[in-house]
Amino acid sequence: QDMYRISKNKMSLAMLKAGIYSAKELAKRAKISPNTLSRINNGGSAKLPTIIALAAALNCDPADLIEEVKD
Repeated sequence: QDMYRISKNKMSLAMLKAGIYSAKELAKRAKISPNTLSRINNGGSAKLPTIIALAAALNCDPADLIEEVKD
C-alpha cells in the first residue's frame, strides 16, 4: 500500500476555502479518526483512501494535498 505525505500548508489552505476551522470538524466530515488526522498533521504519511476522503471533505483534488516528492 503506497503511503503519501500531506502538505500541511496545502491542507490548511483547503480547510480555509472549505470553511472548516478545526481538525476535529475535518476528521468528522472526512469520516476518519481524529487520531489519524493528528498523526498526518504531525508529518505522518497517509494511505490514498484517507487522502481521497480528506479531499472529498475539503472539496479539492487529492493531488492538491500531497507534498511534492523530491528526488
